[in-house]
Amino acid sequence: FISVDMGAISETRFESQLFGHIKGAFTGAKEDRPGRFEIADGGTLFLDEIGNLSMPLQAKILTV
Repeated sequence: FISVDMGAISETRFESQLFGHIKGAFTGAKEDRPGRFEIADGGTLFLDEIGNLSMPLQAKILTV
């Protein structure tokens, strides 16, 4: 079980936190890092306060 407070994630870090990134994907990405969806694979991912996200960010979650 993984709980993510969506209100605490900035829009600039949204994709990296939820979907992960690879080394060199952006400035400061010094290593590969799995996102919350990958970490919760086979388990439960609870997205708390999802209504606080902008509509474009909510739409990105719908494509998963």
